[in-house]
Amino acid sequence: MTFSIPNTAHEFLVLLVPFLTLALGMGFFLAPKRIFRFMGLQPIDGRREAIGEGRSSFAGAMIALSLACLMLQEPLALQPGLNFMLAAAWTISAIGRVLQMTLDGAWRRKRIQVRFIIAVGLAAMAVSVTNVPIFVCVDYFNTSCALPGNTREWFLSLLALLMFGLGLIALFIPGLALRIMFLEPRKNTPFARGEPRGTLAGLYMAIGGTYLLQPQPIDFTALVLGAAWLFTGIGRLVSIIFDRGWTVYNVVAFVFEAGVGLIAIGFVLGWL
Repeated sequence: MTFSIPNTAHEFLVLLVPFLTLALGMGFFLAPKRIFRFMGLQPIDGRREAIGEGRSSFAGAMIALSLACLMLQEPLALQPGLNFMLAAAWTISAIGRVLQMTLDGAWRRKRIQVRFIIAVGLAAMAVSVTNVPIFVCVDYFNTSCALPGNTREWFLSLLALLMFGLGLIALFIPGLALRIMFLEPRKNTPFARGEPRGTLAGLYMAIGGTYLLQPQPIDFTALVLGAAWLFTGIGRLVSIIFDRGWTVYNVVAFVFEAGVGLIAIGFVLGWL
């Protein structure tokens, strides 16, 4: 774990995108109510605890991935998957914004247009400094790609598959994603039903998908996978304490998210 001051434009870009992503994640974590208001979202039926989804579902993966990219950069060649995750996350986010504009009636909304431009810019910068990993597991019929060989690998793969699946729901069935989080668009912002198509879908699909395609099952991408679940659980715990979120749903979700995150990290670090 090292951190050095950038000396070239390339090194600056390597740090800029994760830094901006971290800032956005911290915004969700520290001021979820304000950001949800900006996004045009509100809790369903006055369920105040739903505000905490900003601290957990939205912020957790964002903070985990950006911190990993900032703290695990050297030597860069050992973890190309981290920068690829970030590039994929913002690329999918930009695609999600296009879907929101075309399918959810947000084409003329300036705030969505600006956020689309920001996503495209961050994706372009991230792609420009990304070393694409060698995805041996693109084809499971390829003899060089083996299925998970032990309990640890199966656990991590299923966890990644779950995260990728949640990302697909957010991208293509955003209304369901909002209902799962007990959120809904405000009356004057019906286009906000497409909000999950953005950063939420991008992060979940990028983290889960990159791990599933990586040839080495237990590496830095697995660490990010576990950290994303753990940070989501931590955000939910903060929500339980500060957002009147003491509900059965939140307690069960916290135990699951923090539990699987700790187990995944334990597998990667050799604790379990």
